[in-house]
Amino acid sequence: MKTFKLLLALVISSGLTSSRAQDTWTQKADFGGGAIAGAVGFSINDKGYVGAFGTAAFWQYDPASDIWTQMADFGGGSRGNAVGFCIGSKGYLGTGSSNISPYLAKDFWEYDPEANTWTQKADFGGGERCCATGFSIGNKGFIGTGIPLGYGELVGDFWEYDPVTDLWTQKAYYGEMYDAVGFTIGNKGYIGGGRDWYDSFGYFTEYDPDADTWTGKADVGRRAEAVGFSIGNKGYIGLGNNLPTPYEDEHIFNDILEYDPASDTWSKGVIFLGGARYAAFGFSIGSKGYLGTGYTNVVTKDFWEFNPAKLICTVPADESTVNITGTSAKLNWDIVGEAKRYNIRYRAAGTNEWIILTNIISNSKVISGLVPNTLYFWQAKSICSAIPIVSSEWSAKQSFTTGAFRLSDEQTVSLDLYPNPVTESFTLDLQLGTTTDQSATIYLLNALGQTVHASMEVVNGELNKVITMPGTATSGWYLVRVVLSDQVIEQKLLYQK
Repeated sequence: MKTFKLLLALVISSGLTSSRAQDTWTQKADFGGGAIAGAVGFSINDKGYVGAFGTAAFWQYDPASDIWTQMADFGGGSRGNAVGFCIGSKGYLGTGSSNISPYLAKDFWEYDPEANTWTQKADFGGGERCCATGFSIGNKGFIGTGIPLGYGELVGDFWEYDPVTDLWTQKAYYGEMYDAVGFTIGNKGYIGGGRDWYDSFGYFTEYDPDADTWTGKADVGRRAEAVGFSIGNKGYIGLGNNLPTPYEDEHIFNDILEYDPASDTWSKGVIFLGGARYAAFGFSIGSKGYLGTGYTNVVTKDFWEFNPAKLICTVPADESTVNITGTSAKLNWDIVGEAKRYNIRYRAAGTNEWIILTNIISNSKVISGLVPNTLYFWQAKSICSAIPIVSSEWSAKQSFTTGAFRLSDEQTVSLDLYPNPVTESFTLDLQLGTTTDQSATIYLLNALGQTVHASMEVVNGELNKVITMPGTATSGWYLVRVVLSDQVIEQKLLYQK
């Protein structure tokens, strides 16, 4: 996850043109809550969530359908200028301005998207404030800086939240400011921009949670009330303004800058086609960013999708369904070069809920437990980065119909070897139509039938094992034999030394 909203814009992570021709903007459905500013935006799995824009309303965005859906109201009531982020499969939102005395809040709430419910957690450890900054790294959340109760001296403290213990722990001091942007790239957090009572800042700083240290990075340029998010291994900050108060003749930005942590450099900005604004919200889902609303000369409700050219994750293609029985089938698709893993989803016709299988290493998957004489649909998705998630869209919908149930039906079994030919090591991917534990012996035989490698394994439905060719092996054809309790499976392998 990587989205958060600072003060009025803290976040986490194509048909029109931009200043970089390969980056694309696509206008999507207007925000469901109407024209707003200062909202919190974050993403959970493949959905975006927006709230805390002066009311208790809370909205979900589904990029697959381009539909906004109003969810359960925020448990803390009317709120603005808050902080939100995601940890795992839950969302968290707290602090901010309230319409209840003392008008600044310290409460902190957990959102469960499956149950569509809010649960109050331990109050933020730093006390009441608004316009703070936050992000999440791994299984922890972080909040700091902002305007405290009484609107006096700004605060620069920084706190870590552990959802397992429901405890806040004070961490290394950041520095007094508000209206900054926060996001996460990998296992580091970043804060950029912001302002005090007199000026706006261009500072950009990296937080290492293991060392509990802040390290200054290349300045982003003076701006506050901006939007920030990360996609893959890059960070993005944009929009916002560069004066201490939005009531003067300020400069309002219309660009999005890209940050590369490997080189500690900012790239020339991409022009946002929605126009200059500040106090927008944003988040990222997979390999795309989303942002919208905010102030121009009026409050806006438009919403846009950003697709950076350098992070294309190819959709699986050439799908096929083979070995179809009454209760199982094997799903195949072409290998995607940049993919680290694949996800698939399938469902029976007439049902709405997809069954999703994740972290599939090979370009095929056996699914079992199906209903005979039933039409099924399925799709595949490439996962090109796991942390943070960069994925393709779902592939085109495929279909197949299971056969009639027969007592003689055997569970579908699959043995794949890749790469094949192999030059050093290969992955053995064994998939069975049962999840019962059973032993398997793996043999690697040369052309003379001699065993050059053997190992014993326990299989529970599937086995992924990397095997390195023995140093004494010569180039040529080999046979991989897997011996189970009730069957033997074989596959040829070509070794090119």
